[in-house]
Amino acid sequence: MRKGSRFNIALAMDYANPFVREAVAGIARYGFQRGDWRFYAPHGVPEVPLADLKRWKGDGVIGMLDRTAVSNLRKRGIAAVNIFGRFADLPESSVVVDNHALGRMAAEYLIGKGIRRFAITGRKMFGDSTLKYEGYISALADQGFQCLELKSRQAVSSIDAQLQKIDGEGPVGILATEDPVGRTVINACIDVGLRVPEDVAVLGINNDSFACEMLFPQMSSIELGAERIGWEAAQRLEHLMAGGAAPKEPTCIFPEKIVERHSTDLTAVSDKAVAAALRFIRENAHRPVQVDDVARAAHVGRRTLENRFRNLLQVSVHDAIRRERIQRACRLLKETDMLVEVLSESCGYATRERFNQAFRKETGTTPSAYRQKFRFA
Repeated sequence: MRKGSRFNIALAMDYANPFVREAVAGIARYGFQRGDWRFYAPHGVPEVPLADLKRWKGDGVIGMLDRTAVSNLRKRGIAAVNIFGRFADLPESSVVVDNHALGRMAAEYLIGKGIRRFAITGRKMFGDSTLKYEGYISALADQGFQCLELKSRQAVSSIDAQLQKIDGEGPVGILATEDPVGRTVINACIDVGLRVPEDVAVLGINNDSFACEMLFPQMSSIELGAERIGWEAAQRLEHLMAGGAAPKEPTCIFPEKIVERHSTDLTAVSDKAVAAALRFIRENAHRPVQVDDVARAAHVGRRTLENRFRNLLQVSVHDAIRRERIQRACRLLKETDMLVEVLSESCGYATRERFNQAFRKETGTTPSAYRQKFRFA
């Protein structure tokens, strides 16, 4: 029950989880801005098992809540928002990462590295993991690639034999649906003499710095944007506590970004000219480089380079330049308050109009709308 002018909020989650710690930061920011939220902390910290809330008389709960938990809380007059995607049947009152989009993001990232052989590993029993699998495998299939599933710890431990099942040459890109699983893959590769990333490029999920950086080579990982999920969940909770209508479907937040470390730091193509061209494009995305500049850096003729790009990467050199520039722009839009006019110049565009046209072609939206989507508070 609400006490005076304050709302009593409970967090039904495990603070030891790195995703939770970031989500709580977003919730805390929102609560501080409100100024009238009080977090229930019966044991000195603002986390509590859901079972301990059976007799609690408060206003709202954010946490790991399935449909039954949300329904039971509502019957007691308590608003509830779930922030975990593990349930196959998500409550409508959920704010979660878009796990299908996350899988597709991973596939597109590895394809962009020039990788043409793929695998995935991790637990598939939960709703979110299944969506990661489906997004990853479907994005690969759209480009004509197959994907090996490493379904068990035994399969990972014999990774050298498993990867021989994949046709073709070149490094294998492996998505691990959780960072600890990615660590296991990297260690298994080292044990059997496979080089990371030259033979196997490994990408994790959650970007837990402890898991990703306390090993060598350090592991690239997808940052989920948990702080934003926490903020959006708190905003949703406030709406429900004020008597607002319950949502008709879950809110899915697009994953934040890929944090690249050594485990995927390669230009994974066998053609040295294309590799040199991609490296030049990546290192000069802030400059107004043209296709001729790229060809000179790769020491081949323009037509030759164009043909090699289309045969190997299925894109033109111009498309590769635009993609790298827009990836840089997306990061700047999410992480800085740089004016769009200044940002466009920092991404190699002479005018904002040309930048807007390129950005819309690559992302389907405008720079301002993109920033609004990914920024909060």
